[in-house]
Amino acid sequence: MLNELLFLIHIIIIAGITLGALALGKEALITTICLFSILANLLVTKQIMLVGLHVVSTDVFMVGSLIGLNLLQEYFGKPAALKAIVINLFTTLTYLTMTVLHTAYQASPFDTAAPHFTAILSPMPRIIIASISVYLIAQLIDAQLFHILKRLFGGRYLAVRNTISLAITQLFDTILFSFAALYGLVHSMSHIIIVSYGIKMIIILLNTPCIQLSRHIIKNRPHD
Repeated sequence: MLNELLFLIHIIIIAGITLGALALGKEALITTICLFSILANLLVTKQIMLVGLHVVSTDVFMVGSLIGLNLLQEYFGKPAALKAIVINLFTTLTYLTMTVLHTAYQASPFDTAAPHFTAILSPMPRIIIASISVYLIAQLIDAQLFHILKRLFGGRYLAVRNTISLAITQLFDTILFSFAALYGLVHSMSHIIIVSYGIKMIIILLNTPCIQLSRHIIKNRPHD
């Protein structure tokens, strides 16, 4: 049960960080979205056992990123959300470039870290390219769908709109990313897809209180 407990703590921490970023303002929220994306790509190759199945532990980062994107659009407008997508693309490409350069250096004969960096960073080009493609598709779908739902619901029921939008978006994201980035690298594709989507849905539902708290934070946040 250790992994399950850690994963629950992980979800709570991500929710807290997202709300903290919202309290700090638009710039902090955009920065957090980009940071979650980079962490998800860096850590995705580590497989863990969760409820008896082989899964990756980074789904919570991507859901946190998309929840942050929805909060950004809700409180700062669709242009801010689209700008965050572009900034996220820029930072992810920068991360890819730096990892390729880092692994290209010839290590010193006395170096002991190079094999570990190679093992961690060598899959990065494939993962990042897949991640960028799928994440952009997911974010654009999410931004547009969230905008449509906001109009349909008349700006009400933020938690419901967020849940519907993320549930649809993450179905596309999970299937596309799993095959594009992880095929041949993980033990079981079916475990990854089914459990990852199930975990994402649990995370989305558990973050409903986070969405409700966001209104209180915005209401009480000093504005410039």
